[in-house]
Amino acid sequence: MKLLLAAIPGLSLGLLGADSKVPPLTLPPPVERRVDFKAEVYPIFKAACFRCHGPEKQKGKYRMDTREGAFRPTEKNGPAFMAGDSKGSAAVLMMAGLIDEMQMPPPGGKPGESDPLTTEQIGIIRAWIDQGAEWPDGPIAEVLKPVVFDTDVRPILAAACGSCHSGASAEGAFRTDSAASVIKGGAGYGAAVIQGSPGKSPLITIVSGKDEDIPKPERHRLPDKQVQTLREWIQQGAK
Repeated sequence: MKLLLAAIPGLSLGLLGADSKVPPLTLPPPVERRVDFKAEVYPIFKAACFRCHGPEKQKGKYRMDTREGAFRPTEKNGPAFMAGDSKGSAAVLMMAGLIDEMQMPPPGGKPGESDPLTTEQIGIIRAWIDQGAEWPDGPIAEVLKPVVFDTDVRPILAAACGSCHSGASAEGAFRTDSAASVIKGGAGYGAAVIQGSPGKSPLITIVSGKDEDIPKPERHRLPDKQVQTLREWIQQGAK
């Protein structure tokens, strides 16, 4: 793997050689304020990284939901996180696309799947590292952002499901017009949402493309980020 060093101020090109062609990528600067790990950094890790590097799956034997796992060295690119040195932290360089063929999160197959981190998100992570990379002991009590039906959930369902599941003529009598109608479900399923239990909610099975009882279940699959929003809405009580 070649580290794309030309875009990183203060780093040497010696590892690449004089003839190496380096894409014009840059490492976003750290944000200029104090960063809160629980409220800002951990939620980014959870949304972008835990699907492959969390409690259920550890791709490349790397885990990011614990401090011990997150701070262990990568197999080929050195320490994932170096407290006080975000430019030397392999995880940051991967997030910025500056390690050849190691973009993290990796590009997804559908729009909205595994989107790259934004400049702001990388800047937040850089600032956290440069400020000492503090990670509290024990489980992280996250600062949850409330998921609101009208502003967060309704737009997803309207775009993906509204043409078939809205109004009095909704297919299967399943309407996505309101939180109450989504929870109620349709004629075939009964309740589509079990408040507080995403894993038991048929809606999540459907939008994950895993419902084998409907024709072409994969056509009902939504991007991972949208599914996660629906999961969080249900987990928070689907109100």
